[in-house]
Amino acid sequence: MRNRNRLLGAIGALLLTLPASAFAQGSSLSAFSPYTFYGLGDFSVQGPAFLRSMGGIGVAYANGRRMNYLNPASYSAVNPRSVLFNVGGEMYNIYAKTADSKTSYNTFNVRDVSMQIPLAKRLGFGFSMTPLSDVGYRVKMTEMDPFMLANVGNIVYDYEGEGNTTQFKFGLGWSPFKRFSFGADVIYYHGVITRNFNTIISPMIEEKPQRSMLGTQRETYSQAGVTLGIQYDFILNDNRSFTFGATFRPRVNLRPETTRTIVAKDVFIDTVDYKISRSDYYLPSTFTAGLYYQTRKVGMGLDYTFEKWKGINQSDLIDGIRYRNNNFIKVGMQFTPNAQDVRRYFNRCTYRVGFRYNSYYMNINDHNIDDKAITLGFGFPIRQGLSCINVGFDFGQRGMTASGIYTVPPSEPGGLTSQRAYQMVRERYFRVSVELTLFGEDYWFLKQKYQ
Repeated sequence: MRNRNRLLGAIGALLLTLPASAFAQGSSLSAFSPYTFYGLGDFSVQGPAFLRSMGGIGVAYANGRRMNYLNPASYSAVNPRSVLFNVGGEMYNIYAKTADSKTSYNTFNVRDVSMQIPLAKRLGFGFSMTPLSDVGYRVKMTEMDPFMLANVGNIVYDYEGEGNTTQFKFGLGWSPFKRFSFGADVIYYHGVITRNFNTIISPMIEEKPQRSMLGTQRETYSQAGVTLGIQYDFILNDNRSFTFGATFRPRVNLRPETTRTIVAKDVFIDTVDYKISRSDYYLPSTFTAGLYYQTRKVGMGLDYTFEKWKGINQSDLIDGIRYRNNNFIKVGMQFTPNAQDVRRYFNRCTYRVGFRYNSYYMNINDHNIDDKAITLGFGFPIRQGLSCINVGFDFGQRGMTASGIYTVPPSEPGGLTSQRAYQMVRERYFRVSVELTLFGEDYWFLKQKYQ
């Protein structure tokens, strides 16, 4: 049991131990971070680009000219005889650093496709296809434990993973009376994540052949969930509004199907293990509440989100992973000098700023991984219409460059503990979001008439 503890502890050390050879500068990966090693990986900041530019607020935002899929209650605000359509992309630059190395990585992906249409007075339908999470990592590690070197030999670990999970939302929002609306989204989650590992063992005794173990694990997610939302206007008139919004997503068991193949390579190649199974993996229950205040020129809001991760998925203490409840705080504002100014284009533009913080849903090697970012954005109207191009920027940081010794607890009562060295990763990132918002009453939706 002691040998097993040390071997597993050594494998777990690779999660946040990143030598320079671990990094690549270009690839098809949609994310690149050692923090994506577990679970569903990096969870995307939700919301259309113009709301992400305000820190990610939006649960209390409702506007008949802008799509907001953060709260299905907002679908009821869509203007009659109009269609809202959004499509956007995102460029992601990440700069990672440990005590020993640093690197950078770039990706670009189409991010959001969403649409909102009226069905009747104060009744709207919304659809969106957005990313939920991404996985992308490539890590190479050489075993340094004297016990393993003496008893097994030189060991090199290669780990790679990639994939993503997408959410499709179909929802209705209805306002049964003035100032109050509610709605519901049916959400379909779909994703495929592939994880590969290769362990190469070179025995100290030359007569013994080199051995390797190759493994592939493919996880397929396919499950449905729901989100419920409400909005209430404390103030609502032609000059200003003050709105409260809230959403609740119950816990969802994604029940991934896992296909796992392990092949041992020596003189001959033999399949050691092939298994298809299902296991429990939960998305937590999530509650969000927020406020949004709007005048003709200024809008500002505050959102708070609580995700109950603790206790729903099994922690991996051997690798130093503990799930913890996640708290989000988001604040932001926007300013439009004069939306009706037909002479000065930049007076019709919208300028946005925000801040967000989340405590992250994992504790790694007894360290909390805080994620915080400053956001900026601009809305550029197209001609004299209400359609626009939104551009947003995120400047953020996650993690730290700490290092130390982690004590691996025994895998069973009465077992032995072991220790391993680790290095934490500090990630600084820069995101650029570009989104086209088409408003259905603008000139290109109108049928042309010729005399």
